[in-house]
Order: sequence, then C-alpha cells, then structure tokens
Amino acid sequence: MIRTKVLAAFVAIAISPICSAGDPVAGPGTPDLAAQWWQWAMSATEDKNPVIDLTGANCATNQRGATWFLAGGFGSSKIRRTCTVPAGKTLFFPLVNMVYTPARGVPPITCADTKAAAALNNDTALDLFAELDGTPISQLKQYRVSSDKCFDALARQPASLQPYKAFPSATDGFWLLLKPLSAGRHTLKFGGKYNRQSADYGHMVQDIEYVLLVQ
Repeated sequence: MIRTKVLAAFVAIAISPICSAGDPVAGPGTPDLAAQWWQWAMSATEDKNPVIDLTGANCATNQRGATWFLAGGFGSSKIRRTCTVPAGKTLFFPLVNMVYTPARGVPPITCADTKAAAALNNDTALDLFAELDGTPISQLKQYRVSSDKCFDALARQPASLQPYKAFPSATDGFWLLLKPLSAGRHTLKFGGKYNRQSADYGHMVQDIEYVLLVQ
C-alpha cells in the first residue's frame, strides 16, 4: 500500500442526473459517501482489506449502514470478485478515482491544496464504463464527485494499525450509486483510465468485475 500519500482507485460526484424508471442508478453520489468509502477502504488489515482482496472473500469486511461499498483496486487493477450482498442495500463504488492523504509526521497542508492534489488526472479520465447484467450505464462523466470538505481517511482504522490523524484528506473521481438489486445473481463491471503525463497514477487503469449474489 502506498504511503506517500496520493492513492488511487475507482469512483463518482454527480451533477444531478435524470434517471428513467428503468435506470439502475439511484441518483448522484455525494462527497460524504466518497469520504466514507475511503474510510471503509482504509479500515481493515491487509489480510482482510476488500480493496486488496482478489476473490471477493472480504467484501463484507467492516460494511455498515444502508449502503454497501464495492472495491476497485489500489493502482492499476484487473480484478474479478464474487460477493454476497444483503438484499435492500444501495451499492456505491468508484469507476476510477484519486485520494490525497497526508503522510504521518509531514507538515500540514491546507484543505484547498489537498483537494487540488486529489483532482489530479480526473480531467483526463477516459473510457469510463459500467455495465449491469450486460446493459451499459451511459453518460458516466456526469458522476464526478470531489470532496467539498476534507476528512480523516484513517478515522475507522483499528488501534492495532496504529493510525494517525490523516487530516486533511480529500478525494476526486467518478462514482456510481445504484439502486438495490433484486434477489439473485447479477454481474457488474466497471472501470476507466487516466490519460495524463504524471507520476501520480497518470496512466492508471481500473477494470473490475463482480458477480453479486443478492440475498
């Protein structure tokens, strides 16, 4: 896991999309949900972390509330997972995203500078895709989410990981919030890539597939 602290994975903030009756999208994601997603992603030890997990065995780790988080991967990732999801949960996940988290012991920077660092690469995002049960979800660039206020990305880490106060953290990227799925088996695919000359994940690619067993 990268400690510098620009981390990247997948994402969404939305610009008031209009959803049709058959659209699986529940509505715009929010900066609060994106912050909670990162706190969830950073809340587990490496052996239980759902972002590092390559099979989906850890997808239920530290889930709570009415929204179920799905993971991408840290850095460029092509991952196939199977995950059992409780019925009635909305699903929230990034297509591609960035997070900036200050490293332990470094001099503090402003929240504005943190948000600017998290925004790197997202203006040049390419090939965003999301597909549910073989049906593509369109107009994905409208689902960009960026932090409106900074947060502590390590707020949910257990004491065993010796967390520090990682404030100010911020995220920026493309996220989807889906309506609860019907009971049974579903296939969800999502991802995207960046096209920016940058050492900070400028050519990161996300290609994620889930078999979701809703019950």
